[in-house]
Amino acid sequence: MWTVGALYENVGFQPTTFVLIVFLLGLYWIRLPKNLPPGPTGWPGVGCSLALRSRAPYLKFTEWSKKYGGVFSVRLGQSLFVVLNDIPCIKEALHKQADDFSDRFQAAVAKDFGIEGSFIFENGDIWKARRRFALGALKRFGMGKKSIEHTINEESRYLLDGFADQEGQPFDPARLVNNASSNIICKVCFGYRFDYSDPKFTELNARAKEQLSSNGPGNVVNMFSWMIRTPFYARVRETNQFLTDFLFGLVQQHRQSYDKNDIRDITDMYFTEADNLTDSGQIGKNAFSDRALGRSILDLFLAGTDTTSNTMSWLLLYMAINRDVQKMVQSEIDDVIGGSRQPSMADSPNMPYTNAAILETQRMRPVAPLAVPHQTKNDTTLGVYKIPKGTRVLVNIWAVHHDPATWTDPEKYNPARFLSADGKSVVQHESFIPFGTGRRVCLGENLAKSELFLLFVNMLQQFNLTVPDGKPIPKQDGSKGLLLSPDPYELCATRRS
Repeated sequence: MWTVGALYENVGFQPTTFVLIVFLLGLYWIRLPKNLPPGPTGWPGVGCSLALRSRAPYLKFTEWSKKYGGVFSVRLGQSLFVVLNDIPCIKEALHKQADDFSDRFQAAVAKDFGIEGSFIFENGDIWKARRRFALGALKRFGMGKKSIEHTINEESRYLLDGFADQEGQPFDPARLVNNASSNIICKVCFGYRFDYSDPKFTELNARAKEQLSSNGPGNVVNMFSWMIRTPFYARVRETNQFLTDFLFGLVQQHRQSYDKNDIRDITDMYFTEADNLTDSGQIGKNAFSDRALGRSILDLFLAGTDTTSNTMSWLLLYMAINRDVQKMVQSEIDDVIGGSRQPSMADSPNMPYTNAAILETQRMRPVAPLAVPHQTKNDTTLGVYKIPKGTRVLVNIWAVHHDPATWTDPEKYNPARFLSADGKSVVQHESFIPFGTGRRVCLGENLAKSELFLLFVNMLQQFNLTVPDGKPIPKQDGSKGLLLSPDPYELCATRRS
């Protein structure tokens, strides 16, 4: 039987050390807010952060949700998090109590960039003004327009050429897919694309991926924000500066050729918006400065590149693994489009199985399994629980998309779950939220849907995708950053006859 004396002897504690630990634990518990949602027990100073070292946060949170319920609280570092794990809790917070739950937590890595101009991280009236502008700009230059279909199909041809260059040999498709999605957002923002061999473009995409991998809620710098200034995060700061300088440099180049009578892209539209604003006591022209524009474009670039490319990479992987699904998608493509023309968004309503394959991929591997963290604006409640002001709020999309009470065999890839009984139409599920929900739902949702459909159909119209002969089925675990990207894998792409 353990006694205090035995504890000293076996663990090496001195009496004063033991008393200090007991005191700190007591102080820690006394200072916890009362009537929080239930959750795992943490330690002073670090909370439950050590539990995330060996497992992806979204998986650990899903495990905890089975014990503590649809909403639970957890301390990571010195910060209090509330995690929402089912649709009723998510709708209650982000829809019915949107005023309290729609602010954005401003992570240390984001603050290092600077928040001014951010569509993602700003709050209040200035965020609402920027979001209105962004929605209008994307509607004009992207969502639902024939011009964006032309842009995506044009970029698809470059992507298909890159696949053809592999001559059926094993290769990792990630870089080519990332280049394509990056160029589409560049075309929308700046009116031009980069050559895939451009070294600056290559570094831009690599740095963007680095930045997103350092911004997840399980990253230590987002538990202890002061660490961003330490040598451990020098590379992160350097990457932030590179991205800021690169994209602001493009904005400055664009300013030199700007003509208010010839609006070419979102950047020009932003210049016009700034010129039309007056200091009326509301939001002044300086709120839409060129510096703020550079930060806005950075958000569009980061959110519009890796998100789409990661989903496309998962799609290609699942097609190579599930050849029966691939053949059914290709049969639908042949019936509706044939092989003599590229697809159009007008084809989408006639291709339910193709859309179901895309939706099932987004369900299985949501691109942002914990979304982008929110933060409570005021002291509030959620059900019977009290949530203090400044609490960080995570939406566990992974748990919602893998809930066996909603999805039969949730780890099985099955596009049919998104089809009607006769297979002729797509079924919408309330528990399907790959782009988030509420006021902070993804700005570019419709643009992303167009990209995914057109890139995917272009690819399977022209190529058969297979796992290389003699190689094991690639792992399907994915990364542990803010975005869920596949582990590196290889496939073979051969021209369809």
